[in-house]
Amino acid sequence: MKITTMKLSETESLTKLWSKDYCLLLAANLLVYLGFYMLVPTLPTYTQEIGGSTLQASLVISVFSVSALIFRFVTGNAVDAFGKKLICLAGIIIMALSTLSYLWVSVTGIILIRLVQGIGWGMFSTSLATAIADIVPLRRRGEGMGYYSLTFIVSMSLAPMAAIIIMNQFKFTDVIGISTLLFVLGAGLLYQIAMPQVKGSKPAVKKQGIDWRNFYERQALLPSMLCFLISITLCGVMSYLMLFGKELNMTSIWIYFVGNVVMSLITRPLMGRLFDERGHVFVILPGVISAAAGLIVLSYTDSIATLVAASVLYGFGFSAVQPSLQTWAVNRSPAQRKGAANGTFLSSMDLSFTFGSVVLSFIAERQSYAVMYRVSSLFAVLCLVIYVYSLVRVRVGQAAVVSEAGLGE
Repeated sequence: MKITTMKLSETESLTKLWSKDYCLLLAANLLVYLGFYMLVPTLPTYTQEIGGSTLQASLVISVFSVSALIFRFVTGNAVDAFGKKLICLAGIIIMALSTLSYLWVSVTGIILIRLVQGIGWGMFSTSLATAIADIVPLRRRGEGMGYYSLTFIVSMSLAPMAAIIIMNQFKFTDVIGISTLLFVLGAGLLYQIAMPQVKGSKPAVKKQGIDWRNFYERQALLPSMLCFLISITLCGVMSYLMLFGKELNMTSIWIYFVGNVVMSLITRPLMGRLFDERGHVFVILPGVISAAAGLIVLSYTDSIATLVAASVLYGFGFSAVQPSLQTWAVNRSPAQRKGAANGTFLSSMDLSFTFGSVVLSFIAERQSYAVMYRVSSLFAVLCLVIYVYSLVRVRVGQAAVVSEAGLGE
Protein backbone atom coordinates (compact mmCIF):
# COMPACT_ATOMS: atom_id res chain seq x y z
CA MET A 1 0.00 0.00 0.00
CA LYS A 2 2.85 2.37 0.84
CA ILE A 3 4.58 1.54 -2.41
CA THR A 4 1.41 2.30 -4.40
CA THR A 5 0.94 5.60 -2.59
CA MET A 6 4.53 6.56 -3.25
CA LYS A 7 4.20 5.80 -6.94
CA LEU A 8 1.04 7.87 -7.20
CA SER A 9 2.77 10.73 -5.40
CA GLU A 10 5.76 10.56 -7.73
CA THR A 11 3.48 10.51 -10.79
CA GLU A 12 1.57 13.51 -9.50
CA SER A 13 4.78 15.46 -8.92
CA LEU A 14 5.82 14.77 -12.49
CA THR A 15 2.53 16.05 -13.95
CA LYS A 16 1.21 18.62 -11.46
CA LEU A 17 1.13 22.06 -13.07
CA TRP A 18 -0.78 24.39 -10.75
CA SER A 19 1.59 24.47 -7.80
CA LYS A 20 1.75 27.44 -5.43
CA ASP A 21 5.09 28.63 -6.80
CA TYR A 22 3.87 28.37 -10.41
CA CYS A 23 0.79 30.49 -9.62
CA LEU A 24 2.94 33.07 -7.81
CA LEU A 25 5.33 33.22 -10.77
CA LEU A 26 2.45 33.85 -13.18
CA ALA A 27 0.97 36.56 -10.92
CA ALA A 28 4.35 38.26 -10.46
CA ASN A 29 5.05 38.16 -14.19
CA LEU A 30 1.65 39.68 -14.97
CA LEU A 31 2.17 42.53 -12.49
CA VAL A 32 5.65 43.39 -13.79
CA TYR A 33 4.60 43.19 -17.44
CA LEU A 34 1.59 45.44 -16.76
CA GLY A 35 3.89 47.97 -15.12
CA PHE A 36 6.32 47.80 -18.02
CA TYR A 37 3.77 48.09 -20.85
CA MET A 38 2.14 51.11 -19.21
CA LEU A 39 5.30 53.01 -20.18
CA VAL A 40 5.42 51.91 -23.83
CA PRO A 41 2.84 54.41 -25.25
CA THR A 42 3.16 57.13 -22.59
CA LEU A 43 6.90 57.67 -22.06
CA PRO A 44 7.62 58.86 -25.65
CA THR A 45 4.62 61.21 -25.39
CA TYR A 46 5.86 62.58 -22.07
CA THR A 47 9.32 63.06 -23.60
CA GLN A 48 7.83 65.32 -26.26
CA GLU A 49 5.66 67.14 -23.73
CA ILE A 50 8.72 68.29 -21.77
CA GLY A 51 10.48 69.55 -24.90
CA GLY A 52 11.91 66.46 -26.58
CA SER A 53 12.03 66.07 -30.36
CA THR A 54 10.54 63.24 -32.41
CA LEU A 55 14.01 61.73 -32.75
CA GLN A 56 14.55 61.84 -28.98
CA ALA A 57 11.15 60.23 -28.40
CA SER A 58 12.12 57.40 -30.77
CA LEU A 59 15.43 56.95 -28.93
CA VAL A 60 13.42 56.20 -25.79
CA ILE A 61 12.28 53.01 -27.53
CA SER A 62 15.44 52.07 -29.43
CA VAL A 63 18.04 52.44 -26.64
CA PHE A 64 15.88 50.31 -24.37
CA SER A 65 15.75 47.48 -26.92
CA VAL A 66 19.50 47.58 -27.48
CA SER A 67 20.45 47.40 -23.78
CA ALA A 68 17.85 44.69 -23.12
CA LEU A 69 19.19 42.71 -26.07
CA ILE A 70 22.79 42.88 -24.85
CA PHE A 71 22.00 41.96 -21.26
CA ARG A 72 19.81 39.00 -22.23
CA PHE A 73 22.92 37.21 -23.46
CA VAL A 74 24.79 38.04 -20.26
CA THR A 75 21.81 37.20 -18.05
CA GLY A 76 21.13 33.84 -19.68
CA ASN A 77 24.59 32.62 -18.74
CA ALA A 78 24.50 34.29 -15.30
CA VAL A 79 21.17 32.62 -14.45
CA ASP A 80 22.66 29.20 -15.16
CA ALA A 81 25.68 30.03 -12.98
CA PHE A 82 24.27 31.97 -10.03
CA GLY A 83 20.54 31.23 -9.81
CA LYS A 84 17.33 32.88 -10.91
CA LYS A 85 15.79 34.54 -7.88
CA LEU A 86 18.55 37.03 -7.11
CA ILE A 87 18.89 38.17 -10.72
CA CYS A 88 15.12 38.32 -11.15
CA LEU A 89 14.64 40.53 -8.09
CA ALA A 90 17.61 42.73 -9.03
CA GLY A 91 16.05 43.29 -12.46
CA ILE A 92 12.73 44.40 -10.95
CA ILE A 93 14.47 46.77 -8.51
CA ILE A 94 16.37 48.39 -11.40
CA MET A 95 13.13 48.85 -13.34
CA ALA A 96 11.24 50.27 -10.34
CA LEU A 97 13.94 52.79 -9.42
CA SER A 98 14.50 53.87 -13.02
CA THR A 99 10.76 54.31 -13.56
CA LEU A 100 10.43 56.50 -10.48
CA SER A 101 13.40 58.62 -11.52
CA TYR A 102 11.71 59.71 -14.77
CA LEU A 103 9.89 62.36 -12.72
CA TRP A 104 13.04 64.33 -11.92
CA VAL A 105 15.18 64.23 -15.07
CA SER A 106 15.41 66.06 -18.39
CA VAL A 107 14.92 64.57 -21.85
CA THR A 108 18.57 63.49 -22.01
CA GLY A 109 18.22 61.94 -18.57
CA ILE A 110 15.15 59.96 -19.67
CA ILE A 111 17.10 58.47 -22.59
CA LEU A 112 20.02 57.50 -20.35
CA ILE A 113 17.76 56.03 -17.68
CA ARG A 114 15.85 54.13 -20.37
CA LEU A 115 19.15 52.50 -21.27
CA VAL A 116 19.53 51.37 -17.65
CA GLN A 117 15.92 50.19 -17.52
CA GLY A 118 16.61 47.93 -20.51
CA ILE A 119 19.29 46.21 -18.42
CA GLY A 120 16.77 45.52 -15.66
CA TRP A 121 14.22 44.26 -18.18
CA GLY A 122 16.72 41.88 -19.75
CA MET A 123 17.66 40.51 -16.32
CA PHE A 124 14.07 40.05 -15.12
CA SER A 125 12.42 38.62 -18.22
CA THR A 126 15.19 36.12 -18.96
CA SER A 127 15.49 34.82 -15.39
CA LEU A 128 11.74 34.55 -14.84
CA ALA A 129 11.24 32.67 -18.12
CA THR A 130 13.91 30.22 -16.95
CA ALA A 131 12.18 29.84 -13.57
CA ILE A 132 8.92 28.99 -15.35
CA ALA A 133 10.67 26.41 -17.53
CA ASP A 134 12.25 24.84 -14.44
CA ILE A 135 9.07 24.61 -12.35
CA VAL A 136 6.73 23.31 -15.07
CA PRO A 137 6.66 19.47 -15.40
CA LEU A 138 8.33 18.31 -18.60
CA ARG A 139 5.20 16.40 -19.67
CA ARG A 140 3.14 19.62 -19.47
CA ARG A 141 5.74 22.18 -20.53
CA GLY A 142 3.80 23.30 -23.61
CA GLU A 143 0.69 23.95 -21.55
CA GLY A 144 2.67 25.57 -18.73
CA MET A 145 4.58 27.89 -21.03
CA GLY A 146 1.28 28.70 -22.74
CA TYR A 147 -0.26 30.05 -19.54
CA TYR A 148 2.96 31.96 -18.90
CA SER A 149 2.70 33.56 -22.34
CA LEU A 150 -0.84 34.67 -21.56
CA THR A 151 0.48 36.97 -18.84
CA PHE A 152 2.39 39.12 -21.29
CA ILE A 153 -0.14 38.77 -24.12
CA VAL A 154 -2.82 40.14 -21.78
CA SER A 155 -0.52 42.89 -20.49
CA MET A 156 0.47 43.93 -24.02
CA SER A 157 -3.19 44.46 -24.87
CA LEU A 158 -4.57 45.95 -21.65
CA ALA A 159 -1.74 48.01 -20.13
CA PRO A 160 -1.25 50.45 -23.06
CA MET A 161 -4.99 51.21 -23.20
CA ALA A 162 -5.18 51.71 -19.44
CA ALA A 163 -2.07 53.94 -19.44
CA ILE A 164 -3.41 56.17 -22.22
CA ILE A 165 -6.73 56.62 -20.41
CA ILE A 166 -4.94 57.46 -17.13
CA MET A 167 -2.61 59.94 -18.82
CA ASN A 168 -5.47 61.65 -20.66
CA GLN A 169 -7.69 61.87 -17.59
CA PHE A 170 -4.97 62.66 -15.05
CA LYS A 171 -1.24 63.06 -15.73
CA PHE A 172 1.99 61.16 -16.37
CA THR A 173 2.95 61.14 -12.70
CA ASP A 174 -0.04 58.87 -12.02
CA VAL A 175 1.16 56.44 -14.69
CA ILE A 176 4.61 56.43 -13.05
CA GLY A 177 3.13 55.83 -9.60
CA ILE A 178 0.96 52.91 -10.72
CA SER A 179 3.77 51.37 -12.80
CA THR A 180 6.22 51.55 -9.87
CA LEU A 181 3.63 50.05 -7.51
CA LEU A 182 3.09 47.12 -9.90
CA PHE A 183 6.85 46.47 -9.96
CA VAL A 184 7.02 46.48 -6.16
CA LEU A 185 4.04 44.10 -5.85
CA GLY A 186 5.62 41.76 -8.37
CA ALA A 187 8.89 41.75 -6.41
CA GLY A 188 6.95 40.98 -3.23
CA LEU A 189 5.40 37.88 -4.79
CA LEU A 190 8.72 36.69 -6.22
CA TYR A 191 10.41 37.01 -2.85
CA GLN A 192 8.11 34.29 -1.48
CA ILE A 193 9.05 31.76 -4.16
CA ALA A 194 11.73 29.11 -3.76
CA MET A 195 13.81 28.77 -6.91
CA PRO A 196 16.22 25.86 -6.42
CA GLN A 197 19.33 25.63 -8.56
CA VAL A 198 19.13 22.93 -11.22
CA LYS A 199 21.71 20.20 -10.59
CA GLY A 200 24.73 20.54 -12.77
CA SER A 201 23.68 23.98 -13.97
CA LYS A 202 26.76 25.81 -12.79
CA PRO A 203 29.11 25.88 -15.76
CA ALA A 204 32.76 25.14 -15.46
CA VAL A 205 34.93 28.25 -15.17
CA LYS A 206 37.55 28.55 -17.83
CA LYS A 207 40.97 29.71 -16.70
CA GLN A 208 41.81 31.64 -19.86
CA GLY A 209 39.72 33.77 -22.18
CA ILE A 210 35.99 34.05 -22.65
CA ASP A 211 33.93 31.37 -24.33
CA TRP A 212 31.35 33.38 -26.28
CA ARG A 213 29.26 30.25 -26.71
CA ASN A 214 28.22 30.68 -23.08
CA PHE A 215 26.26 33.79 -24.03
CA TYR A 216 23.86 31.97 -26.35
CA GLU A 217 22.49 28.48 -26.76
CA ARG A 218 23.14 26.93 -30.17
CA GLN A 219 20.17 24.55 -29.96
CA ALA A 220 17.82 27.51 -29.44
CA LEU A 221 18.93 29.39 -32.56
CA LEU A 222 16.38 27.95 -35.00
CA PRO A 223 13.30 28.66 -32.82
CA SER A 224 14.79 32.08 -32.01
CA MET A 225 15.24 32.95 -35.67
CA LEU A 226 11.61 31.97 -36.35
CA CYS A 227 10.52 34.07 -33.37
CA PHE A 228 12.50 37.02 -34.76
CA LEU A 229 10.55 36.85 -38.02
CA ILE A 230 7.07 36.45 -36.48
CA SER A 231 7.79 39.15 -33.87
CA ILE A 232 8.50 41.71 -36.58
CA THR A 233 4.79 41.46 -37.38
CA LEU A 234 3.98 42.07 -33.70
CA CYS A 235 6.12 45.21 -33.78
CA GLY A 236 3.95 46.54 -36.61
CA VAL A 237 0.76 45.84 -34.67
CA MET A 238 1.95 47.25 -31.33
CA SER A 239 3.71 50.33 -32.68
CA TYR A 240 1.60 51.52 -35.58
CA LEU A 241 -1.99 50.31 -35.17
CA MET A 242 -3.17 53.63 -33.74
CA LEU A 243 -1.60 55.53 -36.64
CA PHE A 244 -3.25 53.07 -39.02
CA GLY A 245 -6.57 53.94 -37.37
CA LYS A 246 -5.96 57.63 -38.11
CA GLU A 247 -5.18 56.73 -41.70
CA LEU A 248 -8.57 54.99 -41.87
CA ASN A 249 -10.36 57.67 -39.81
CA MET A 250 -11.43 54.83 -37.51
CA THR A 251 -11.54 56.01 -33.89
CA SER A 252 -12.55 52.58 -32.62
CA ILE A 253 -9.33 50.91 -33.79
CA TRP A 254 -8.67 50.01 -30.13
CA ILE A 255 -11.25 47.20 -30.54
CA TYR A 256 -8.47 45.25 -32.24
CA PHE A 257 -6.60 44.87 -28.93
CA VAL A 258 -9.71 43.60 -27.16
CA GLY A 259 -10.37 40.95 -29.81
CA ASN A 260 -6.70 39.99 -29.76
CA VAL A 261 -6.54 39.34 -26.03
CA VAL A 262 -9.91 37.55 -25.91
CA MET A 263 -8.82 35.18 -28.67
CA SER A 264 -5.51 34.58 -26.92
CA LEU A 265 -7.23 33.73 -23.63
CA ILE A 266 -9.53 31.25 -25.34
CA THR A 267 -7.05 29.46 -27.58
CA ARG A 268 -3.70 29.55 -25.77
CA PRO A 269 -4.43 26.86 -23.13
CA LEU A 270 -5.78 24.57 -25.86
CA MET A 271 -2.69 25.11 -28.02
CA GLY A 272 -0.43 24.35 -25.05
CA ARG A 273 -2.07 20.98 -24.48
CA LEU A 274 -1.97 20.24 -28.21
CA PHE A 275 1.77 20.99 -28.20
CA ASP A 276 2.32 18.50 -25.35
CA GLU A 277 0.20 15.79 -26.97
CA ARG A 278 1.05 16.11 -30.68
CA GLY A 279 4.18 18.26 -30.93
CA HIS A 280 5.05 21.72 -32.23
CA VAL A 281 4.12 21.02 -35.86
CA PHE A 282 0.39 20.89 -35.07
CA VAL A 283 0.56 24.29 -33.37
CA ILE A 284 3.15 26.31 -35.26
CA LEU A 285 2.00 25.53 -38.83
CA PRO A 286 -1.64 26.67 -38.42
CA GLY A 287 -0.51 29.49 -36.12
CA VAL A 288 1.84 31.11 -38.64
CA ILE A 289 -0.72 30.77 -41.44
CA SER A 290 -3.40 32.36 -39.26
CA ALA A 291 -1.11 35.26 -38.27
CA ALA A 292 -0.23 35.99 -41.90
CA ALA A 293 -3.90 35.88 -42.88
CA GLY A 294 -4.75 38.24 -40.02
CA LEU A 295 -2.24 40.81 -41.27
CA ILE A 296 -3.62 40.63 -44.81
CA VAL A 297 -7.19 41.10 -43.56
CA LEU A 298 -6.03 43.98 -41.35
CA SER A 299 -4.44 45.74 -44.32
CA TYR A 300 -7.83 45.75 -46.10
CA THR A 301 -9.85 46.76 -43.02
CA ASP A 302 -12.74 49.11 -43.80
CA SER A 303 -15.22 48.20 -41.07
CA ILE A 304 -15.49 46.92 -37.51
CA ALA A 305 -16.33 43.46 -38.86
CA THR A 306 -13.09 43.12 -40.84
CA LEU A 307 -11.14 44.63 -37.92
CA VAL A 308 -12.52 41.98 -35.57
CA ALA A 309 -11.80 39.24 -38.11
CA ALA A 310 -8.18 40.42 -38.43
CA SER A 311 -7.88 40.57 -34.65
CA VAL A 312 -9.18 37.03 -34.19
CA LEU A 313 -6.90 35.57 -36.87
CA TYR A 314 -3.76 37.31 -35.66
CA GLY A 315 -4.61 36.82 -31.99
CA PHE A 316 -4.91 33.09 -32.49
CA GLY A 317 -1.80 32.91 -34.67
CA PHE A 318 0.69 34.81 -32.54
CA SER A 319 -0.53 33.37 -29.23
CA ALA A 320 -0.07 29.88 -30.69
CA VAL A 321 3.32 30.42 -32.33
CA GLN A 322 5.39 32.52 -29.91
CA PRO A 323 5.06 30.39 -26.73
CA SER A 324 5.35 27.18 -28.77
CA LEU A 325 8.62 28.38 -30.25
CA GLN A 326 9.89 29.28 -26.77
CA THR A 327 8.95 25.86 -25.40
CA TRP A 328 10.59 24.21 -28.40
CA ALA A 329 13.76 26.25 -27.82
CA VAL A 330 13.92 25.12 -24.18
CA ASN A 331 13.15 21.48 -25.00
CA ARG A 332 15.91 21.37 -27.63
CA SER A 333 18.51 22.71 -25.20
CA PRO A 334 20.40 20.89 -22.41
CA ALA A 335 18.77 21.13 -18.97
CA GLN A 336 21.70 23.09 -17.56
CA ARG A 337 21.45 25.62 -20.42
CA LYS A 338 17.81 26.69 -20.07
CA GLY A 339 18.83 30.17 -18.92
CA ALA A 340 21.00 30.68 -22.00
CA ALA A 341 18.25 29.23 -24.21
CA ASN A 342 15.68 31.68 -22.86
CA GLY A 343 18.17 34.53 -23.16
CA THR A 344 18.79 33.64 -26.79
CA PHE A 345 15.09 33.34 -27.53
CA LEU A 346 13.99 36.56 -25.83
CA SER A 347 16.87 38.44 -27.44
CA SER A 348 15.38 37.60 -30.81
CA MET A 349 12.24 39.51 -29.80
CA ASP A 350 14.26 42.55 -28.75
CA LEU A 351 16.15 42.44 -32.04
CA SER A 352 12.91 42.10 -34.01
CA PHE A 353 11.50 45.28 -32.46
CA THR A 354 14.72 47.19 -33.14
CA PHE A 355 14.79 45.99 -36.75
CA GLY A 356 11.04 46.00 -37.36
CA SER A 357 10.38 49.53 -36.08
CA VAL A 358 12.88 50.95 -38.59
CA VAL A 359 11.96 48.84 -41.62
CA LEU A 360 8.18 49.00 -41.19
CA SER A 361 8.12 52.75 -40.48
CA PHE A 362 10.22 53.27 -43.63
CA ILE A 363 7.60 51.41 -45.69
CA ALA A 364 4.66 53.23 -44.05
CA GLU A 365 6.25 56.63 -44.62
CA ARG A 366 6.73 56.01 -48.34
CA GLN A 367 3.56 54.02 -49.00
CA SER A 368 0.85 53.61 -46.35
CA TYR A 369 0.19 51.64 -43.21
CA ALA A 370 -2.04 49.30 -45.19
CA VAL A 371 0.87 48.44 -47.50
CA MET A 372 3.12 48.13 -44.45
CA TYR A 373 0.90 45.37 -43.01
CA ARG A 374 0.90 43.52 -46.33
CA VAL A 375 4.69 43.62 -46.40
CA SER A 376 4.73 42.62 -42.73
CA SER A 377 2.81 39.45 -43.61
CA LEU A 378 5.76 38.42 -45.81
CA PHE A 379 7.89 38.01 -42.68
CA ALA A 380 5.32 35.49 -41.42
CA VAL A 381 5.48 33.72 -44.79
CA LEU A 382 9.28 33.61 -44.59
CA CYS A 383 8.98 32.18 -41.07
CA LEU A 384 6.70 29.45 -42.46
CA VAL A 385 9.08 28.63 -45.33
CA ILE A 386 12.11 28.28 -43.05
CA TYR A 387 10.14 26.19 -40.56
CA VAL A 388 8.86 23.79 -43.23
CA TYR A 389 12.35 23.54 -44.71
CA SER A 390 13.76 22.60 -41.29
CA LEU A 391 11.10 19.89 -40.90
CA VAL A 392 11.86 18.44 -44.33
CA ARG A 393 15.57 18.49 -43.62
CA VAL A 394 15.08 16.57 -40.37
CA ARG A 395 12.85 14.00 -42.08
CA VAL A 396 15.38 13.49 -44.87
CA GLY A 397 18.16 13.06 -42.30
CA GLN A 398 16.12 10.51 -40.35
CA ALA A 399 15.32 8.59 -43.54
CA ALA A 400 19.01 8.51 -44.42
CA VAL A 401 19.92 7.10 -41.00
CA VAL A 402 17.25 4.40 -41.29
CA SER A 403 18.46 3.54 -44.78
CA GLU A 404 22.07 3.22 -43.64
CA ALA A 405 21.00 1.05 -40.71
CA GLY A 406 19.13 -1.23 -43.08
CA LEU A 407 22.14 -1.57 -45.37
CA GLY A 408 24.33 -2.34 -42.37
CA GLU A 409 22.14 -5.25 -41.42
